[in-house]
Amino acid sequence: MNIVSLTENIESLFSILYLIFLIRLYLTAIYFYKDNYLKKNIKNIRFDQQKAPYGCELLELDTLLKKLSTFTYFGKTERIHFFIVMIITEGSGKHFVDFKEYQLERGTILFIAPGQIQQYERNPQYKGYMLIFTEYFFRKQANELSFLNQSAIFDTTLSNALVKPDPEIFSQMLQLLLLLQTEISSSYTFSKEESLQKLTSLFLIYSERQKQMDSNHILNHRYLSQYYHFKQLLEQHFLLERGVDFYASLLAITPKTLNRITRSAIQKSAKELIDTRVIIEIKRLLLFEKLSIKEIAYTLNFNEPTNLIKYFKKHTGQTPTAYKE
Repeated sequence: MNIVSLTENIESLFSILYLIFLIRLYLTAIYFYKDNYLKKNIKNIRFDQQKAPYGCELLELDTLLKKLSTFTYFGKTERIHFFIVMIITEGSGKHFVDFKEYQLERGTILFIAPGQIQQYERNPQYKGYMLIFTEYFFRKQANELSFLNQSAIFDTTLSNALVKPDPEIFSQMLQLLLLLQTEISSSYTFSKEESLQKLTSLFLIYSERQKQMDSNHILNHRYLSQYYHFKQLLEQHFLLERGVDFYASLLAITPKTLNRITRSAIQKSAKELIDTRVIIEIKRLLLFEKLSIKEIAYTLNFNEPTNLIKYFKKHTGQTPTAYKE
């Protein structure tokens, strides 16, 4: 190999290394911005692993709400980073999740997924339970973790996060919660983690059954696991990627096959799902994080703020400014 050839190879290697450096620097900037700047605008609530070392906690709503009232907490928005299930046993009221107001009454169960933004109403008049847990909670149970990732109850692309089982089923679900509460407070440690996981999983299975019965369409189980794999990838990459080709390549399938999967599962194209997720985030950043159009464009990897404005108007019929007002 001559000197010129060697020099060219070295230059090519340095060019590749420099490109990798720039990409990593860009990704670091995106996630630093997301994790640090956004925290200044809205409260981020994370699971207290020290308080609940098994990764699961069952709270009584009236006790929780009384505690929150001492901090004049009501009416404030927060982004949660764990799973929440609100089970209403008495009274009525409302709860806000992202851009929707949910009416709560006895027998209703509300599901809130990590990353969503919630808000308690002022002076709530209901009682019940709040079940909270993390994905890490199911880390040793492959079947339960797979079920959690493929369930409709925490699917944020669906229009309704509320279920209301018939009274007999709801009574059975309350019995499961009482067993879970007893197990959490028990001094026995033998297989305690597995017991908590099984009881929680059974409660979620009852909920999923009801969700499936309430659904306007029947999910095609042939493609369900692939569909939810796509949803997981979308959640990981939507800040930077909005192209169907990108997600199809990660799944090692063609864009046409990916569209077949999503249409078979929920009667929507892959592009519709991607755009829905991006629009949800733009709305969150507009209404709750109070970011400017320029800041949102930077966060969501739009080349120019005008591109974001056109994108938002195309999918909502409004400009971001009009929507915010």
